[in-house]
Amino acid sequence: MKTVIIGLGNPILTDDSVGIRVSRAIRQRLGQRGEADGRNDTVDIKEVYAGGIRLMDAMTGYDRACIVDAMMTGRSRPGAVTEFDPDELCGTRNMMCTHDTNLSTALELGRMLNMHLPSTIKIWGIEASDVTSFSEQLTDEIERAVPVAVNAILGELNFDAQGEIS
Repeated sequence: MKTVIIGLGNPILTDDSVGIRVSRAIRQRLGQRGEADGRNDTVDIKEVYAGGIRLMDAMTGYDRACIVDAMMTGRSRPGAVTEFDPDELCGTRNMMCTHDTNLSTALELGRMLNMHLPSTIKIWGIEASDVTSFSEQLTDEIERAVPVAVNAILGELNFDAQGEIS
């Protein structure tokens, strides 16, 4: 199965970068276990800085996608890691651009165009504290959530905490 892990966010907007930080941590952990079993060939890790059509394009050609991003629902404490299906998503705060759309609509469009899109898409949202201040540093609560999200995603893909196949 060809899988893509996508860290989504803006790397200079404080907690908005948490998806990117999680994807980098996963890349580091999977890279440490080597490629002796060939499993790394089936998992690609990408950083994407915008959702909608650009996110859909990053998933094209894969069988399974794992997406991790910051969220601000106000329903969870900062740092809470929550797993979603794409159908459970609501809008994005970046919908002010008329050249883009939300993920559900982008996926529907891609399927109408017979694009090879993942049959399984899992989304991990990390409740953020600050997504508007310019900084390359996460707030403390969100920094502590990074290993939690890494382990959740690796567990979903049947890797243990050290990045070994379990």
